[in-house]
Amino acid sequence: MPQTVRLDVLIYAHDGRGLGHAGRSIGIGMALRRLYPDLKVLFVSGCSLAQELIGAAPLDWLKLPSYETRVIEGKSIGIHGKSMFSDGELGQFRARELAQLVSLYRPRLVLVDHTPQGKHRELVAALSAGSGGDTRWILGVRGVVGAVLQARSGLARELFRAHYHGLLWYGDALVLGASHCEQLRLHYDTEPVECGYVLRLAELARWEGRVPGPEEPVAGAISIPWLGENSLDFLVLLAGVLQKIPESYGRWWLFVNIDPSTAAGQRLGALFASMHNCRLEPPGRTYAAVLLQARTALIYGGYNSLMDVLHAGIPAVVVLRDMQDEEQQLHLHKLQEVAGEALATVSETGVTAEGLERLLLANLQRGALPSVVLNTDGAACAAKYLHGLLSWG
Repeated sequence: MPQTVRLDVLIYAHDGRGLGHAGRSIGIGMALRRLYPDLKVLFVSGCSLAQELIGAAPLDWLKLPSYETRVIEGKSIGIHGKSMFSDGELGQFRARELAQLVSLYRPRLVLVDHTPQGKHRELVAALSAGSGGDTRWILGVRGVVGAVLQARSGLARELFRAHYHGLLWYGDALVLGASHCEQLRLHYDTEPVECGYVLRLAELARWEGRVPGPEEPVAGAISIPWLGENSLDFLVLLAGVLQKIPESYGRWWLFVNIDPSTAAGQRLGALFASMHNCRLEPPGRTYAAVLLQARTALIYGGYNSLMDVLHAGIPAVVVLRDMQDEEQQLHLHKLQEVAGEALATVSETGVTAEGLERLLLANLQRGALPSVVLNTDGAACAAKYLHGLLSWG
């Protein structure tokens, strides 16, 4: 193969619990393929649901072995992945894979989500592999970073200084204030480019249109992309609440990422199978169509989930976990100032059945919500910035 043939953009997002890193990165990849269809773009991650998030968009991707985590006393702990390698072993294997990918494809530009070094320093070797050429590395960071040690470390700062050429911020300063950009500027000694929020669902709609949802009325879409240490108890409480809500409102679709072969999966399957107004499914492409037809939603407070419901324009109950990293709480507090009644919050461990039922019924009875004033052009803004770097050489 001629040495002049190169990948234009490699997009890397690490994985572990939720879908935020992958969702943002895929949204930007979709925008790149939409705005600049001749660019060669490859998304790389261990996210097992990447193809479901990409849908019909012409974005190619490569699956790495997945990291797995478990939350213990509010702290995320790495465990053996589905390939049965330990967290540390996977970090070493993925480091070699990523270094080889950079050497093989020789990308003109690499976009990395969240941390310069990756989750377990798996990007360090790749940074060295690309340092001999003219590859440009760009870091993209969510609206509220949170108490993430990897993002605030000296190693992150040194790697950024040595290898990176730009810093993108996927937030809106009019909503979140200037402090988050300022923290990034001080830590990385680089002025962040404010892109706005990335809405993967909006980009997906540009490729798929409005996919028909269920023929029957949809009361609500419930999304639980990963189970924490208290999620099963919450789901049992939720089942009791949904049994009390009149079936005339429609069906509740529950998208829960759980293995049906496990005891917990079998317990949940049996619990909701007996409820005529509920349908339990794994996360997948059906979620978008159901959400856009639903009267309300119940979600956890991740970046992706929040942007999805704001895009759908429906009221939502947002469940907050007891995590030591309070990124979601901080982010949601700021969003509520502009979203108002569109976002109500409950604690996963503190909510009562009566309180949850009251919130869901109130949402079912609401009319159309006013649109939320929010900069949601993040995917296109990031894509245009990256294309500009490629064009300038």
